[in-house]
Amino acid sequence: MESLTIQKLFDAKNRQFEIPAYQRSYSWESKQINQFIEDLKNASSQYYLGHFLFESSSNNTLLIIDGQQRLTTCVIFFSSLKNELNNRKAKGEFVSLDLDDITDYYIRDIRKGTQKFKTVDYDNNFFVDEVIDCKNSSQEPATRSQEHIRNSKKMFDEAFAKATVAELEKWYNLVQNATITQYVVSSKAEAAQIFAFQNDRGKELSKLEILKSYFMLQIYLSSDNQDLTNENIQYLENEFKTIYQRIVSVDEKEDDVLNHYWRAVSGKGFYSDDVVDGVKTAIANQLEKIDWIKDFVAGISQAFETVYKVKQSKYSYITDLFYLNNMALAYPFFIKADRCKASENTFNRMARFLENITFRSLLRGGRADVESRFNCVLNNLNIKDDKSLNDSINWMIDRIKNDWWWGYWSDNEMIRCVDSGWFYKNRVDNYLLWKYELYLCNENHPMPHKVKFSDLIRNESIEHIAPQTPTNGDPLANGYGIYTDKEIPENGIESGNWLNCVGNLMLISQSHNSSIGNKPFANKLASYGKDNLLNQQKEIIEFVSDKNNPVWNKDAIERRHNKIKEAVLEIWNLNLI
Repeated sequence: MESLTIQKLFDAKNRQFEIPAYQRSYSWESKQINQFIEDLKNASSQYYLGHFLFESSSNNTLLIIDGQQRLTTCVIFFSSLKNELNNRKAKGEFVSLDLDDITDYYIRDIRKGTQKFKTVDYDNNFFVDEVIDCKNSSQEPATRSQEHIRNSKKMFDEAFAKATVAELEKWYNLVQNATITQYVVSSKAEAAQIFAFQNDRGKELSKLEILKSYFMLQIYLSSDNQDLTNENIQYLENEFKTIYQRIVSVDEKEDDVLNHYWRAVSGKGFYSDDVVDGVKTAIANQLEKIDWIKDFVAGISQAFETVYKVKQSKYSYITDLFYLNNMALAYPFFIKADRCKASENTFNRMARFLENITFRSLLRGGRADVESRFNCVLNNLNIKDDKSLNDSINWMIDRIKNDWWWGYWSDNEMIRCVDSGWFYKNRVDNYLLWKYELYLCNENHPMPHKVKFSDLIRNESIEHIAPQTPTNGDPLANGYGIYTDKEIPENGIESGNWLNCVGNLMLISQSHNSSIGNKPFANKLASYGKDNLLNQQKEIIEFVSDKNNPVWNKDAIERRHNKIKEAVLEIWNLNLI
């Protein structure tokens, strides 16, 4: 291990750096950049940038195995600082630094014109435009890592624009003279061992990173055949290259995807052990460890492809699953479906079933967990093709209909929950009313939806047609039924729980809701009939007995309540899956 400075590390005009494709792309966010800048502002004469691990390659190039985030940030720092000092010189300010030296050391070899530092392949062209050449490009970032690159440069640009030349030169000297330690190895075997033992001993890494280093170490320790070892390592590197390319394209945490995959394949489903411990135990019990590792990594790669496919899908029931915010239930099944090469029809059928059961389980709430029932399917090793997956879906539907243990999510239980006089503020109250709106559109829930759920959440609220606080005076005189019936409580809107039942609830814009408040029913009804409003608002008149003297009473609420119950049975009809 050697102690040196950033300037010495870059070794003036000779050395180049490259991030291998199987390593993580740039991921520093505003928090880390702010901390970097604050550290510079607070430092006096010394700055420490930590430890770096490199693998030596041909042509005096070092492959960055550990420390790529810090080193990428340093290059962005130097590029932004040089650009700002160029601007200051153009304005007539005195700059003592040799700006060509900054370029030659950290950005481009002046003699050869070559890049001193290369990021991962799929980001490098963007990195060249944004950082190396400082072009004012209108190109939109294609990955999250490219967004991070642009954001980091922007933050440095903004900080440097506010600083004096003296401060900029001080910060430059701090970074180029920053103390580091490096370890340069000549083989992937050494790199894997050092990385594994350095990072699997308390340093915070993602579980995916821990497993990657562990897998590589196992490959090196399992064979004396160097050619075969290199071939197996190359296999892992290629798979992780695909994984990291996909990570930056999906809005899903990498360890969450890893957990979804582990639940799909571990044999314990939703009650799997911690994935790192579980994988290490599984490898220890394998006779063919390397084959198991390769299959497992290929499966992780496929799982990321599945997540990407799901994220890109326009199929309505997959979109609806995201609205229900319970993808931890769905993803292991989607991964299972892709592993058995399910057809698109079967994949989408699985999505429709999962939306249905997720709605039922969220509607009911309570202790009964659907995951324990699903485990028998998730862990079924006999699901190996399209037919067996369809058979499993059929089996689960049959269980919901006929088995007492699955009966928590039967039609009867679903309607019991919808029937509740306290349906208001159920977790899925707005989701049900949104689906009811699509049902009224009578277009089989088209995509894109006429009324998007995201717009509904942002712009709509839930209206009590008979208001929670009745109009001052006689409710009957203001067009509402009896609120409190002392003799027969269940006939009163309030004490009979009709106030908060689904028949009295309706989606309405927040501004519209505020404007009508607890006004007389006739005033509300007139506002419901205007153009460009939801169908569920326009149909309220249909439930009123006397159109000339409209009253919104218990009987009107009950009529609408029953219609919505019928719609629920049709929308979430298990026989249609």
